[in-house]
Amino acid sequence: MELFKELSGFRMSSVREDMIHVLGSAFNENLPETKVFEYLRRGVSPEPMGRLVVIGFGKASQGMYEGVKRFFGNRISNSAIIAPVEAYRDFEPPLLPGNHPLPSRESIESSRIVMDLLTGLKEEDLVIVLISGGGSSLFEVLKDGVDLSSYNRVIECMMRNGASISEVNAIRYLFSEVKGGGLLRYTYPANVLGLVISDVPGDSIWTIASGPTSNPPDQSFVEKVSMKFGGLCSIPLPQYPIEYPKSRSRNEIVLRNSDFVSSICRGLVKKGYRVHDVGSGIVGYTSTVAKLFVDKMREDYNENRSPIFVVGGGESSTEVKGNGTGGRNLETSMKVLLLMEDEEIFAFGSIGTDGIDGSSKAMGAIVDNSSLKILKREYIRESLSRSESLKPLKESRDALFTGFTGTNVADIFIGYYAGIGKGAQITDPY
Repeated sequence: MELFKELSGFRMSSVREDMIHVLGSAFNENLPETKVFEYLRRGVSPEPMGRLVVIGFGKASQGMYEGVKRFFGNRISNSAIIAPVEAYRDFEPPLLPGNHPLPSRESIESSRIVMDLLTGLKEEDLVIVLISGGGSSLFEVLKDGVDLSSYNRVIECMMRNGASISEVNAIRYLFSEVKGGGLLRYTYPANVLGLVISDVPGDSIWTIASGPTSNPPDQSFVEKVSMKFGGLCSIPLPQYPIEYPKSRSRNEIVLRNSDFVSSICRGLVKKGYRVHDVGSGIVGYTSTVAKLFVDKMREDYNENRSPIFVVGGGESSTEVKGNGTGGRNLETSMKVLLLMEDEEIFAFGSIGTDGIDGSSKAMGAIVDNSSLKILKREYIRESLSRSESLKPLKESRDALFTGFTGTNVADIFIGYYAGIGKGAQITDPY
């Protein structure tokens, strides 16, 4: 897979080229198909005694299904996989279309087809559920009486007002028949194996795709989020579903953000760089994440007096202002620019591993000290004031475009720092 083969509009330097190279290697080392196949090959999954039904939903679902098919072959009895409608030109069975980040009528119809496969299951049957980020909107069965447009208005309001993924998905649970373990009522009495690619910091099973095969979110958390956003976004008072018999289930995370971070760090070390891994639990508003990385880059350099790469992962959040085009990764990159001095030697990338950042068609961006020579600070601030981050970063040739990547493990942050000084040069580390 060569995500970065077409970068004609991207401005290159030796450091930025190395960043692109290690990012590409990380994607190749962590393909969903490979990770699922390797998990199954280890022999830790239950062997189906009866029918084997495979369902899936999320941005990585198609690749995950290829891994299952590679292992089980014609032992699969039935399958249905929901993927983003924008990701593929043709949808042939078992692939079905859905929408993201809000469910559409297509999502609802495709979900009905998935649910039809779950009728008549028996105790000896095995259902493999392939779960990845984006599944919350791609797969949805709304409760009786819930209007899709009203539901979407609530979720969109929360997103625009900076709600975290865990907060949004806790509220989705209130409207849905299949979230927070609800799907297990429809797979009963079959055995269920959930294979999961995590796109959330902390790898909380109930948060990933809103946890269709997990336990429900904690009720106190749901109530807290309802109080926080209820008045602003017209969230109804929580009403919890009646408990019914549920399938036996086991969930296994086969790929997570820390796998990508580790791959990137190994790649940079091989290239001769000094690297600081700050982990995969980074959350907060874009300004918080930008400051965290700028501070860590400067601190490490000042302690060791040698160039440093700081690498981590997680997910930032933002409040949408105005009608600009952009996303949290583009915005984080621009806020790093505002924190850097003109004479500092640096590069910083904020990358959405699914390939699409917010309302832009960019994956994210890599900015550097040359960006500050192209973009005036007043222009950056004015653009951010209306959530317009794509246009400036296209002008500075910092935005990255790959299209859908076929995976989703949240965001990657990668920063390079080599000190300060007029005329300072970025030296080759090897």
